Amino acid sequence: MANKNQTTKDKKHKHKKRRSRSLLLATTLFLALFVTGIAFRLFGSVDMVSSDISSPVSTDFVETTVSQTTQSKVTLSQTTVQTSEKTTSTRTPGKHYIQPAGADWNLKLVNKWNPLDKNYKQPLVTYSGNNKFDSRAIDKLKALVNAGKAYNIRVASLYRTHELQTSLFERQVKREMAKGHSRSKAEELAATEVARPGTSEHNLGLAVDFLFEQYSSLEVAYEKTEAYTWMLEHCADYGFILRFPKNKQSITGVIFEPWHYRYVGEKVAKEIMSRGITLEEYLQEKGN
Repeated sequence: MANKNQTTKDKKHKHKKRRSRSLLLATTLFLALFVTGIAFRLFGSVDMVSSDISSPVSTDFVETTVSQTTQSKVTLSQTTVQTSEKTTSTRTPGKHYIQPAGADWNLKLVNKWNPLDKNYKQPLVTYSGNNKFDSRAIDKLKALVNAGKAYNIRVASLYRTHELQTSLFERQVKREMAKGHSRSKAEELAATEVARPGTSEHNLGLAVDFLFEQYSSLEVAYEKTEAYTWMLEHCADYGFILRFPKNKQSITGVIFEPWHYRYVGEKVAKEIMSRGITLEEYLQEKGN
């Protein structure tokens, strides 16, 4: 009887131990799942590979990478904008186009950054009196003047010799000096209205100053006349362009001159006038 009671007690003891171990295991599993859940909510899914453990990524590197990526996108965006604007002008701000040698006679650029060689020879013929013009374009000039008869459009000045341009420039310099400017300042101001010798298109033989309607001198007020409107609409039909448009002085170096036109040929003239650009912008864009 005593042995039987002892056996019963041993069975109960073993059963309690098994229950304790099961409870401990269940508690451990519950805690493990709980901790894992908390970690997942705080840090999200983590793929633990060797590089993550041995080479942790610093926040400085991340910020630098993001910054560089952002800058790259900005640069790409700016490049895209510049490319899309190329059809308007490819001129670099603060720089002026220097024309390479070998330009066609009708596209030869003459300005203060591209002076005309003193040895340059063009075939000149007389238009009227002492006025001369390039023989290759004089018929176009005559046709333009004839077409504008209703507006009393007439020639004031054509080809000028180097000596005459020097005289005109010096006269303008003296006018500026009379206003109190120094010689250097006077020359700078004079050059915006009268080209320095060798830098005037009149030395080239393809430029013309026109008189309009009732005017007997060259005046900015031309722009208010019907004749000026007609010229803007039709000069390109004869191969001429308004050479010094409004708000283009930073490119041409010359103030707005509604009287000054230049022969470049019909095809080029129509593109320049229709787009509202200058000869400098056209030549730089085309690489001529």
